[in-house]
Amino acid sequence: MRHTIWKQPQFLIGSFIIISLIMLSFMYLLFFDHPEEVKYLYEDGRLVDVAPFSPSQVPPFGTDKFGRNLLILLINGAKYTLLVAIVIAVFRVVFSGLFAIVYHQYNAKLKPLLEDIIESTIFVPASILAYLLMAPLAVKQAEKGSGFLEIVTIQCIILILIGVPPLISIFSKDIARISRKEHIVSTFSLGAKHRYVYIKHVLPEMASRFLLVIAQQIIQVLILLAHLGVLLIFLGGVKTILDGDLLSTHEVFVSLTGEWSGLIGNNFQEIVHNPHVILIPLAFFSLTIFSMNLIINGMQNTMKQTDRGSGS
Repeated sequence: MRHTIWKQPQFLIGSFIIISLIMLSFMYLLFFDHPEEVKYLYEDGRLVDVAPFSPSQVPPFGTDKFGRNLLILLINGAKYTLLVAIVIAVFRVVFSGLFAIVYHQYNAKLKPLLEDIIESTIFVPASILAYLLMAPLAVKQAEKGSGFLEIVTIQCIILILIGVPPLISIFSKDIARISRKEHIVSTFSLGAKHRYVYIKHVLPEMASRFLLVIAQQIIQVLILLAHLGVLLIFLGGVKTILDGDLLSTHEVFVSLTGEWSGLIGNNFQEIVHNPHVILIPLAFFSLTIFSMNLIINGMQNTMKQTDRGSGS
């Protein structure tokens, strides 16, 4: 698979978009000046409008309600959104694969307990479960001033654990199917240890499956982050800024990292009067998910070609 995957145009296009967004997020200051917040728009000395500004007023994407340039915010937040989604997806698959091996090897002893855990989580909406577990972190940060690294680490652990139980069930079925193949049954009958069989035979056959599931999990994590943003749960915690006019100001909590779900959550009430503030971050989410679907399609095409080649 690793050689033929690079011949898939869908995989190449999707990977190019994702890598470009991440690289641009780290290097954007080389191409863009970091703009100041502009909350008031004047023309000939007269106040004509207040933030958020439309794309026609502040090209190309306008500003949010705090006067921050959306293009810069989206580019800067890409590295947090995408890299965290990738890390969470990878750890979900790694932990699920290890637990699935244990589950399959000691199925008789652990099956009742693991099935109860899986059944108890699989029907609960992930966004609701994540909200219930992550909302106390916001209170903890506000009361104790917890650091960014501590908050984002705990959030990632929660998001990883939420996705593990369903994957255990999926991978255990795959391992059971592979273990029934003739060459693996023969290896067991010759007295090979389970650890040797899993390392030498099962895991190599599961490698392409793992990569495919990682790509699928990235999409699920992105969707989950968007849901949490609407619920005002921001990745990495929040910071406080002053909002309002000269006569009346108040504190507002905004995303500390500037990740995309935070932009949606902070500006969700603008959906009626200034829909571009919501639709443009959603468009970046959609572009990323579209790119990941291209990558998945490229992987699936390669796996089909590999299966036909091995079958012949």
